[in-house]
Amino acid sequence: MSGWTEHPRCQDIDPEAKTSHFKETPPFATEFAKFSSAVQFEFESVKDFSIRVQGLSQKCLESDSENEKVSESFKEKLLLSKFISGLKANIRAQVLIADPSSFAEAVDFALRVERSFNVASPNVNVISQTDSNAVEGVKEGFTKTLDLVLKQLEHLNTRIDELDKQKDIPENNYTNQPPSQRRDRKPLKCFYCGRLGHIASECQRKRRDYQQGGQQNNFNHTTKGVLIDKSKKKLASGGIYSGF
Repeated sequence: MSGWTEHPRCQDIDPEAKTSHFKETPPFATEFAKFSSAVQFEFESVKDFSIRVQGLSQKCLESDSENEKVSESFKEKLLLSKFISGLKANIRAQVLIADPSSFAEAVDFALRVERSFNVASPNVNVISQTDSNAVEGVKEGFTKTLDLVLKQLEHLNTRIDELDKQKDIPENNYTNQPPSQRRDRKPLKCFYCGRLGHIASECQRKRRDYQQGGQQNNFNHTTKGVLIDKSKKKLASGGIYSGF
């Protein structure tokens, strides 16, 4: 025979079994170190941690060799112990008080404790996409409303300034105001002289006409009184007065 592979017993071995015999397997110490040092991360849920620690236990505690195979009871106890010890402190304390008898029971109780903590004090670092979109929508709407209010206030302040400036302009100077300002209010019109820019009670022409009318009435009244007095004197002396 030319080689050991030509031996009848070697020829009966499955080719895959030949190659698998020489495959390198991860050292037990390395895998067990990963399993024994596993702890729940800050933002890792109980469910995710239970899946992770269970996977690590399967890698280090299962073996193809019958002689090295660990009993299922021991694996269950080791997995239960590692899961409880690796939980966050606030959850671990509650699970230890409950004293679960199996890994599945421990996971179920830890999940309930986690939910109760989330209800009492929700994690603000974990926000659903729907809630995040709602917050952004409210923020955007508030910003637009605030911008609109500021623009309206600015327009109102400008309008108030224009009205204050118009108060300083005399009403009789209305015709001298720019057209843009004259459109802002209805023009004043005097019903005595018909001109714009003032009212009848402030009309200078009316005041002047009234003054001239009063002087003319006084003159006529005085003249008439003098003539009447002269006529009386003339009649008393027997003459005729032709001053009328």
